Amino acid sequence: MSNPNNPPKEVRVFKADKQLQQKVGTGSLDEKTVERCQKVMDDNNVDFAPLAMEFLDKLDRAIKNAAAKDTPMEQSIQDMTNAVMQLKANASTFHYNLIGNMANVMLSFLENIKEIDADAVTIVTAHHQTLKAIVLKKMSGDGGPIGKQMEDELKAACNRYFAKRT
Repeated sequence: MSNPNNPPKEVRVFKADKQLQQKVGTGSLDEKTVERCQKVMDDNNVDFAPLAMEFLDKLDRAIKNAAAKDTPMEQSIQDMTNAVMQLKANASTFHYNLIGNMANVMLSFLENIKEIDADAVTIVTAHHQTLKAIVLKKMSGDGGPIGKQMEDELKAACNRYFAKRT
């Protein structure tokens, strides 16, 4: 049942761009090529810290703009989401699975908040500080039991946030 105070959002459909498909073709990939690519990914030893810090700086600016209400709320959420999405997308490539996992939790949070209030800013700020510490301490992998605890704490904070608002 639709709510007159909260009308459903209009769905926008984006037509797929076939350029990439035209360049690489269709069908299956050579198994040896896939294995070579996987080996390159597995043996990757590039330092993730400079790239991660670039995304964390973007997240920090987005948080500050949101807290100061310098940008419209939807833009603030989008700016934070973009920075977190970049962290999530790149983390596992560089063997930082904990960052990827925590960024995934934060993406879920940002996709579901209705407004940016002080509590939301606090949660995103804590997430930013945690990821920054992970990068600076070079905690690659899943972080073991400490990583699991950090991820669980972030989930719990997000759950408390939403429970408080229902």
